[in-house]
Parts: sequence; C-alpha cells; structure tokens
Amino acid sequence: MKETGTTHWQSPNMGTNESGFTALPSGYRRPDFDFHAPGTLTAFWSSSEYNNSFGSWFRGLSSNNHDRLDRSVSGKDLGYSVRCLRD
Repeated sequence: MKETGTTHWQSPNMGTNESGFTALPSGYRRPDFDFHAPGTLTAFWSSSEYNNSFGSWFRGLSSNNHDRLDRSVSGKDLGYSVRCLRD
C-alpha cells in the first residue's frame, strides 16, 4: 500500500507495495493547524461515521510496519487525507 524505499518515507519503511497503491507519508493536520508526522505516517478518512457527535473512521499506514492498513476512530477536528473512488 505504501511507496517503497525512503525517498519520502522515513526509515525503516517496511513493506513491499504489492498492491500498487503507493501511498505517500503526508502526516496529518492538528486542530492548531500544525502538521504532525510528515514522513512517518499517512491517514485516510473513511466515509463511515463512528458517532455523529464524536468522529469518523480512518485508515492509516506507518513507516514502522509493513503494508498493514490500521483502522481507528478519530475526532473530526483532525485533517487526514482523502482519496476519491469512482463507482
């Protein structure tokens, strides 16, 4: 799922990118408009809300693990990446 090598991802950037998706490590924007963790992780919002008053699901990739796409919930005040898909 991630770009291989350390051109954009920080070491160790484990994984093989067998899917061909080639995600880049954008990090995310915090509520104070500061960017956090560029080079080490990327996160993508899901269209599925967890709780209307709290947050939504997202998927994330890290340079510290292989091509595992973690799923978690976050408050809507964080700025994650978006990937549009065509039906």
